[in-house]
Amino acid sequence: MEIQKVKIKFLNEFKDLFNKEFRYLIYYGGRYSGKSYHTALALLLRGRQEKYRILCTREIQNTIRDSVHKLLKDLIYKYEFNDYEVTNDTIVNSVTGTEFFFKGLKRNVTEIKSMEGVDICWIEEGQSITNESLDILTPTIRKEGSQIIITFNRFTELDPVYERYVLNSPSNTLTKLVNYDVLEKVGLLTKSIKQELEYDRENNPELYAYKWLGEPLAQSEYAIISRNDILEAMKRTIEDDGQIEIGVDVARMGGDRTVFWKRKGLQTKDYVIYVKKRTTEVCDLLENFAEDNKTVNIKIDDTGVGGGVTDEMMKRGYNVMPLNFGGEASDKDKYPNVISEAWFYLKEHMGQIQLPNDRDLLMELSTRQWKQDIKGKRCIESKNDYKKRGFNSPDLADACIICYYNPQLIEPDIHFV
Repeated sequence: MEIQKVKIKFLNEFKDLFNKEFRYLIYYGGRYSGKSYHTALALLLRGRQEKYRILCTREIQNTIRDSVHKLLKDLIYKYEFNDYEVTNDTIVNSVTGTEFFFKGLKRNVTEIKSMEGVDICWIEEGQSITNESLDILTPTIRKEGSQIIITFNRFTELDPVYERYVLNSPSNTLTKLVNYDVLEKVGLLTKSIKQELEYDRENNPELYAYKWLGEPLAQSEYAIISRNDILEAMKRTIEDDGQIEIGVDVARMGGDRTVFWKRKGLQTKDYVIYVKKRTTEVCDLLENFAEDNKTVNIKIDDTGVGGGVTDEMMKRGYNVMPLNFGGEASDKDKYPNVISEAWFYLKEHMGQIQLPNDRDLLMELSTRQWKQDIKGKRCIESKNDYKKRGFNSPDLADACIICYYNPQLIEPDIHFV
């Protein structure tokens, strides 16, 4: 098959993606800056010119849908690159032999270590990569002339990838900050995106700086849980000593996600995310997640559609504790409802638990705010108010909080007289 020639507009800011001289190519900044798009396109174009073995990776990849596979596939179809053959988990060029493959770093350590012959490694969502993963990956990409490309939006001042490759750049490294203005100046920003960024600029300058300018997210003084405490929990290693408990935050067919969270003692063992699952599907998946162990304590947000999952899991013989987030708190003098109490319960235990390193979890746990109501009780902001501030539904955080919440262990206020 002969390689078909195509004409493509490619932004000048990303021309170095074709430069083979750099060992590290680092692109960071805010949303709608074209980082992922141009990296994917450049790799597809390079893969049509000569044979490459290209590893596309990120910290956590539960399924192929979490990877850049779809972005690459969409570009192949858009530009009619008929020399690429797309399967469910690989992309191969039938003329040059270039191969794209996709792995998460967190759960494929042994496999990553044993990889040979990788020419290019693309790390997407680089802000989530841990130092441990970088220490494993970088010596693995050891072929002469190999390259590591990292694209990311900063999350905190402590992002390992920012400290390592931007603040303390190794030799032979190109770093470039790119924001939405690179698309705006060539007329590639849609009207809806312009409206969204202008709304954030006027109504929430901190969120605007984070989302659109690539600045680390500032934490509000009204945040419930300290970001540093969350980061410490994500670095912590503890024994998995104790019972297995599962927290479930249920969504149905909408934009929100259904999340299962599992811990053993105070150590998070696993979590999974699903979208657009019906009640029976959720229950079947939950049985698998619980490994058919009917003695495991399963706590479910019983509000709304969660009630159907509670009823069905009880019918199947599982040990279920329904939690109504809007219900009465155990310590009703301090909290107006269960959800507020559960958030502050996690806050109090943050110094003891072990959490996974996950960008979305860090975002959700560190940005939910609280206020004091007229009765002096501590109340977290509603999910609707949280979304109005520009964030997605905090489903990961809610599942984590449900999992760790234990109202039976809340100490009562005792006043000795």
